[in-house]
Amino acid sequence: MKFKRHLEIVKGRIDAVPLVNVALLVLMFFLLGSAFVLQPGVNVDMLSLPLTTLHVGAPAQGALMVTVTRDDLIFFNDERTDLAKLKEGLEKSAQRFPGIRLVLKADQRVSYERLVQILDLIKAAGIQHVLLATRPLLNQPATPPIKPSAPTAQRP
Repeated sequence: MKFKRHLEIVKGRIDAVPLVNVALLVLMFFLLGSAFVLQPGVNVDMLSLPLTTLHVGAPAQGALMVTVTRDDLIFFNDERTDLAKLKEGLEKSAQRFPGIRLVLKADQRVSYERLVQILDLIKAAGIQHVLLATRPLLNQPATPPIKPSAPTAQRP
């Protein structure tokens, strides 16, 4: 038994609108499905270090972020806070998410005393994995990491 075909071959221009629609939809799916790395909106002039002294890489998703500005303002996950509220927030986060990482992003003009206070709060909260954010020196020659010298024997 033979069936009749109702197919006609039409010669002419190909309509580009459906092709463009499909291309835009595919592009939209890729953009919406990709992962974005979000940085807090606080402007901080970070310390610059040579590339070889750095641990290069992005912090893990879901890491806590503590930012200290040059005006000594403290931000915990993009919310302005003080030392007392920071301590509470760090303790709650450490209890809810054991083993979580924390990124400390400080302006290079922040006092050493302030950084030590914040690091003490982080340690007291029980957070073990602390990353210090720096900006790499891209136009400088790389220097090898500083190795501690061997202890010398003391003379009696």
